Amino acid sequence: MQSLYIDLVPDPDAPPQPIHLGFRSGMKFLKTYLKSLEDIGVNHVALNLRFNQADIEETLLYLAEDLLPEFPA
Repeated sequence: MQSLYIDLVPDPDAPPQPIHLGFRSGMKFLKTYLKSLEDIGVNHVALNLRFNQADIEETLLYLAEDLLPEFPA
């Protein structure tokens, strides 16, 4: 299991920028990063939104609609 701080920005193509214990990026990079973790055997990642600058409810909805379908249980 891994903990990951993210700050998800509205532009899905935004490149990653480092933040404390994670990164700020668009959805495309987040998906690519999580797929790379899956490829090396990481099967649980706790996404921490402590440093997320967007509205938390909107971010959670965005993650639920655009990210979670890529990683079925």
